[in-house]
Amino acid sequence: MANAPSFPHPVYAQYVLEPQFHESKQYLFDHMIAANEAHTIMLHETGIVDADHTAKLLRALQQVKREGVERFIYEPDVEDLFFAVENRLIEIAGPETGGNLQIARSRNDLAAGMSRMMMRQRLIAAQGQLLGLRRALIETATGHLESIMPGITHTQPAQPTTLAHYLLGAIAPLERDFTRLHLALSHTNQSSFGVAAFTTTSFPIDRQRVADLLGFPVVIENGYDAVGTGDHIVEAGMAMANSTAAISRFVYDLLVWSRATERLLKIDDAFIQISSIMPQKRNPVVLEHIRVRIGWVFGEANAVQTMVHNAAFGDTNDVEDPMFMALNRCFDAFEAVVSLLTVVVQTATFNTDLMAERAHGGHMTTTALADALVQQHGLAFRSAHSIVSNLVNRSVAEEKTIDAAMVRDVSKEVLGTALEVSEEFVRTALDPRAFVEARTIYGGCAPAATRAALEGCYQRIERDLTRLLTIRESIYAADDRRADRVAELTGAQES
Repeated sequence: MANAPSFPHPVYAQYVLEPQFHESKQYLFDHMIAANEAHTIMLHETGIVDADHTAKLLRALQQVKREGVERFIYEPDVEDLFFAVENRLIEIAGPETGGNLQIARSRNDLAAGMSRMMMRQRLIAAQGQLLGLRRALIETATGHLESIMPGITHTQPAQPTTLAHYLLGAIAPLERDFTRLHLALSHTNQSSFGVAAFTTTSFPIDRQRVADLLGFPVVIENGYDAVGTGDHIVEAGMAMANSTAAISRFVYDLLVWSRATERLLKIDDAFIQISSIMPQKRNPVVLEHIRVRIGWVFGEANAVQTMVHNAAFGDTNDVEDPMFMALNRCFDAFEAVVSLLTVVVQTATFNTDLMAERAHGGHMTTTALADALVQQHGLAFRSAHSIVSNLVNRSVAEEKTIDAAMVRDVSKEVLGTALEVSEEFVRTALDPRAFVEARTIYGGCAPAATRAALEGCYQRIERDLTRLLTIRESIYAADDRRADRVAELTGAQES
């Protein structure tokens, strides 16, 4: 019988270790260096590691950083990037110094902490891109305060509105999506460092100091919680899925509007592909690609949930490296969706003349006629509704426009008494622009109302940008503090 292969089995290496090694190189290397620097500084400041070993270890870390991540090639005898980096540090600084880095620490709290650093970076980027999409939509809406269009319910023409009012409806969930992502960021931006395997350590370490050096405002108290929970990961995935669900419905409309039969939207030529056989085709495939990537977001977010589901509570691979492969793919797809849609919105052209023309058809203003009968003739709304419903049926059957004579005839049939209305009364009530301009209340589609709403959108963008920049700047400030302390501790030995 042939001897069994030693660890790792080639198939295990092919499907598990090597892919995780490359994923760690791409997403975790810089965070690993930063975490190692913070841990080393803290070990010195708490008196656990002396100044000489500290300086040597920090210099070795600086050399590894200069050499860069590409120096590390997957080798079967080194399990993961953590051990590869540790081996290199020992090569540079020697075993007595390099071997001290793992005092009072485990791969468990290191991996959990690095993943949180990676996630907060990606969450910040995702929120920044969402702000860009919101701004593009706001700027587009600002240019269309007066652009009348058919409003749609149940996929059918319903009432006139404006393009600005429609776009405000698309912007609103994106504002809430930003808040969801920001909440996910606040739950992610917490330090797990210092719990070691999960029970902490007998060394007198300072967990808060490590958190401060890495820009974490909160230290996770419980060790099980720090290394074994995945709620913040699920939350991030679900926030992205929720956002793209709203985006998908908007993109569906854009696809319909861009049909040659609709002619309401022209996608910029930079995003159009032609047919290999039909010369007339102008395919807005960028919208299809956006929708495909929305599917990717849903799928990867669901994969994250599925991995957490039924996992043992505590440190387990279900909530470690394999999950972050799916989560990073989710981030990649989300950022592609938002970035593509942003440039599509910025470059698209709306056929506002045709929109306005269609807003005059389909009896879309008859609600206003019913309202006018209530307001000016004192009818109960249900009676007015019955009159107008019969007017629509007669107009369609006779292929005639509703006029004052028709109102008098139908109202007599319904009420027993003819309402005396003028042609001006009917014409004004059925005018799409008058319909829109009458809706001036909070949330209405009148230009005055949408202008005020857009001002609020601009204010919320500035508020959200400030919130995001505050967190980003606090991380940068921590990086600067850590770099200054590294320079201090290494320079002191050189002098």
